[in-house]
Amino acid sequence: MISIDSFLPRVMPYVIGCSEPLARQAILDSAISFCDSSSILRQKIDKFSTVSGLESYDLETPNNQMRVSRVLSVTVDGAEIAGIFEEDVPSYRELSAKPSGFYTSRTDSELVLNFYPRPDAAYEVVVTASYAPTRSATTVENDLFNYWSDAITSSAISKLAGMPNMPFTNELLSANMAVTASKQSAQAKVESYYGRIRGGTRIKNRPLVR
Repeated sequence: MISIDSFLPRVMPYVIGCSEPLARQAILDSAISFCDSSSILRQKIDKFSTVSGLESYDLETPNNQMRVSRVLSVTVDGAEIAGIFEEDVPSYRELSAKPSGFYTSRTDSELVLNFYPRPDAAYEVVVTASYAPTRSATTVENDLFNYWSDAITSSAISKLAGMPNMPFTNELLSANMAVTASKQSAQAKVESYYGRIRGGTRIKNRPLVR
């Protein structure tokens, strides 16, 4: 993990007069948006087993600096199952069998993985998820600085320069940086599908009793 302050030297020269706390917030907001839109930070969560009768499993993160952005894929006993919409789950929720689909929800800001049908036995589950910084993060993954700092700083500069009635307001700079950030985010989204997946993150999966 690397401090958000590491991005400041790349941002501050473009927004003379901007306070560091304001710049940090713009950098963090940009990092969150970048990760959410590109899914560039992908990891496989360690294998876990379902519990008979429990449909919901809390997906925790390795530390309080990161949150699960979205679940990208789920396999049950080696076979990938489909993502479904919660509203498409039939009303007869008491059905228990080997899960064939999943959907996600949030409980207390944590992403929850829900299976349908409800597991009737212990099945081995592997989840691939994408991650993003939390709103209170002070550090981010090293890859965001080492490989994607241009995308994040361009977005941060765009946000700051676009603020009205500030000493550093610059609408032209804001527009140009927004275009640059958009292109880099699109590039990252493409690259995220070329196997950049880390190994197990040893994230605890806590069953939720409903």
